[in-house]
Amino acid sequence: MTTAMNDNPDNGIRQMISISEVLKRVPVSRSTLHRMVKEKRFPQSHELSPMRVGFFLDEVIEWQKKLTDKAA
Repeated sequence: MTTAMNDNPDNGIRQMISISEVLKRVPVSRSTLHRMVKEKRFPQSHELSPMRVGFFLDEVIEWQKKLTDKAA
């Protein structure tokens, strides 16, 4: 039986992006992004180290798709 994880060339590892990368894709300010995360209107960040967080790229893309679906 083949699973999606086996089909993934990265062995199921999800790509993470930094806040800076998120802000390149989503045209809001850093403070607005933090507020959206806090209010659960944007995917949650994940602590990578004490001073560094990341976002899963697939969750950011899914959030963008939902915005497009709402507009249609």
